[in-house]
Amino acid sequence: MIKKTLLTTLLMLTAFISHASDKHEKEQVKPANVAPLPDYIFTPTDELSAQVAQTLAAAKNEQKLALFVLGAQWCHDSKGLAKNFSTAQMQQVLTTHYQVLFVDVGYLEKGFELVKQFNQPIYYGTPTVMVIDPTDNKLLNKHSMKKWLNAFKVPLNEYVDYFTDIAEKGSVKTAQSQAMLAYLTQIDKFEQQQALRLKEAYGIVGPLLKAYMESDAKKASDDFVDKWQPVQDFRYNIQGDIKALVSQAKNNVKTGSKQALDFPSYPAFAWE
Repeated sequence: MIKKTLLTTLLMLTAFISHASDKHEKEQVKPANVAPLPDYIFTPTDELSAQVAQTLAAAKNEQKLALFVLGAQWCHDSKGLAKNFSTAQMQQVLTTHYQVLFVDVGYLEKGFELVKQFNQPIYYGTPTVMVIDPTDNKLLNKHSMKKWLNAFKVPLNEYVDYFTDIAEKGSVKTAQSQAMLAYLTQIDKFEQQQALRLKEAYGIVGPLLKAYMESDAKKASDDFVDKWQPVQDFRYNIQGDIKALVSQAKNNVKTGSKQALDFPSYPAFAWE
């Protein structure tokens, strides 16, 4: 049973972590008269606040949307997203509609202040893609961000359709009833509570992830395997659960139901 669990966990890790070095990725040969496409890299910085402010200001000035991507060079899906962003098809969309900033979150220890700036209590994995309307700092894609945790598997045409669709729809402002606002307050409180748990979990598994990625043998410790899997399950499940809570709240308001929301419960982590 232990061996089977270990194998299953390591197989799932391959969807999140890239073992390939950037040095071995193939370079595209371009004609001499064609400008090279951007090389999107997650680079550590001490100037993140200034970069975020500059991105928002440029987006607002150019009447575009701001697009923040939180990821890391060790992350398989982050690198998959960067590769697709660098295609001619996506460059057409991005240069027309967006100001883009890639944000390095390290080993899950950075980027928290950025997401809080846009009323998001935590990021649930890498890459996290946030589309922001710079006129009011509204997050436009909250309930579809989960899609990009598996960015490597998303076909290029879905990238183009997704970011084109958001850009064309823009920020749709709708007035909320008092009943809906009350439900959203409950959901927000629930998400804030779970975000505190997840941030603590990142503080525990992050150093173990770093040790694994920087080890010569690329061998995951039993401690890492045992602690990583529950965190991975939790971060994937909660986003869908929150979306379901919002749908239930909308249905209650629409039908006049007073039924309480079905808040999920999650197993405690080993350290809790």
